[in-house]
Amino acid sequence: MYQKSDIQILIATMNRTNFDFLKAMFVFSDFSTLNLLVINQTTSDRLLQSNFENVEVINSFDKGLSKSRNLALQKASKDLIILTDDDVVFQSGFDDFVLNAFNSNPNHDGFRFQYENENGNLPKIYPKRFLSKLSNFEILNSSSVELVFKKDSIKSKGVLFDENFGLGSKFYMGEEAIFVSDVIKKGLNIGFVPKTILIHYHLSTGEKTIFSIGTMVSKPFGIIPPVIISTASNLLIIFLKGLVPAAMDPMILNFWFIFLFIFFVSFELIAKPSKAALFPDG
Repeated sequence: MYQKSDIQILIATMNRTNFDFLKAMFVFSDFSTLNLLVINQTTSDRLLQSNFENVEVINSFDKGLSKSRNLALQKASKDLIILTDDDVVFQSGFDDFVLNAFNSNPNHDGFRFQYENENGNLPKIYPKRFLSKLSNFEILNSSSVELVFKKDSIKSKGVLFDENFGLGSKFYMGEEAIFVSDVIKKGLNIGFVPKTILIHYHLSTGEKTIFSIGTMVSKPFGIIPPVIISTASNLLIIFLKGLVPAAMDPMILNFWFIFLFIFFVSFELIAKPSKAALFPDG
């Protein structure tokens, strides 16, 4: 049976010289009782030093969120690892949700949980019940801060984030969907637990981009929800990466996103009159 001491939280941050950000992240719990691994991407004149026995710090001079995640995955030391950012607030009892999920389902290698935004709302369409296996939609709709894994499962399969994707890299979105897709392709068993473990105050850059595309397309016409367009964007990235690696050239990928944008705009223009005819009072 897993215990609280078996959990390690892997935090990606930048240019930190003190631990004030941890106080903001753990307002509902005492971070001194938790195992934390902080990857601080910084410069040689802005180093973070830890005097806490439970807080390990690695100052890295690399740039890129996926590089930060990979370093954390490689250096993690506890059995259960939570991927997260420095702009979240962990909910009271989050560790109980994690422990209950793994202790109740020992054959699973990981779980996707859910998060709330600053208004206390769920920003995504989450399943209403426990899922023993993620659907394709759930894979495409996953965020890093929702994910908890068994360390040994990830390390044994050698799964890492693609460092060509994510904030600070060549393509600043898509890394999360690619990672979860790769995890499942390697045969790991990932489920979903309808429990909120944290509050995320800011969308990632990738989420902002694809939700912006979705909003630009859907808001004037009101046919396709932004989440569907964002999911389609992640699907496009995974499809092109797996089918035609050469399609990951920036110019070609930009062409595909322009094509996707035009496709959805065209669909909206065609579907809008049909919706008006079917629902004249809508």
